Amino acid sequence: MEKLIDIVGMVADPSTPAQDRQGVIESAENLSTALAAISDPDTPPELREDLTEIVKQATSALEVVGDPRVPPEERSTLVLVIKRTTSTLELICDPKTPEDLRDQMIATVKDLTYVAERREGVAQSSPAGESASSPGGEGGSREPPNTLTASSSEEIVQDRRTPPKEREQLAKITSQVSALLRKISDPKTSQTERSDARRELEDKTSHMKDQQEESASAQERPEESLSKAAAVCTSAIFDSTPESALMRGLRELVPSQWQDEGVKDFWKAEEKSDDTLDVLAQLRNDERAHGPFEVAPLITGLAELVPHDKLFGTLGGSALSCEQTAKYLDEEYGVTAGTWLTRSGA
Repeated sequence: MEKLIDIVGMVADPSTPAQDRQGVIESAENLSTALAAISDPDTPPELREDLTEIVKQATSALEVVGDPRVPPEERSTLVLVIKRTTSTLELICDPKTPEDLRDQMIATVKDLTYVAERREGVAQSSPAGESASSPGGEGGSREPPNTLTASSSEEIVQDRRTPPKEREQLAKITSQVSALLRKISDPKTSQTERSDARRELEDKTSHMKDQQEESASAQERPEESLSKAAAVCTSAIFDSTPESALMRGLRELVPSQWQDEGVKDFWKAEEKSDDTLDVLAQLRNDERAHGPFEVAPLITGLAELVPHDKLFGTLGGSALSCEQTAKYLDEEYGVTAGTWLTRSGA
């Protein structure tokens, strides 16, 4: 607990990107749920043991925020993975959760925090966080692909709007993917076993992505306004996409001061008017900035960074807001948001 408090205190530094600070705080809140269950005498001993292991692994992984050797974009991805992964702890600790579902979620959290703790699971450069290869693989790259993609499942699984059947199906395939990710990350895994695991991982990940979209799409959600949907979509992409990619994709849209100084952290977007968002950012001089962005060009720029085939694997359930935004733009303005409506029949 003391170590977790120290980590939260560490991100209070003004130079810490707002995304990272928020991610660490939310992760700590998620872990506090597990700590409460650990302290509860009514918690079954086996569950208490599992939760204790998860808290230790996740806290160890979060120590990356204070490691200057870790590249900023790698650090941000790790924080996001931990935030999403620990978000299922409330459901895990709920006595009403079916035992099979709880076991699958525990296995996934353990696997993903193990990978994150070793820092091999953190993707560094692609918008969807999937570009790098596995440890022990060609070129000596460190991380197995798809860790960020697997963490997107956790965001959908923990959402109470996800129907039980779709939740269970997604939890099952994600636990299979996370087990393979752990196997690839384990230094004891032989080269032959790692190669076999990579091949199996490709097929399982494809299945998981399909199930992510099916499970998220089964949620009952109220229809959002254009500005609301665009704000949720934009904030989710800011949270999961490297700043370097965002700056390249949005260079023509950002205020001149942002271009001159450089953006350290695209933080989030808020509703401003029917077709305008207020974008909040942190510049490289650590100055906090915000400015109006028209929805249509902003969304079309973001759609180029995260195409539909990576939408749910990158954003989780927030991808639904991106699809809703794309439908509005198509129907009301005749504007096409990349491939976001490709599979929705629009």
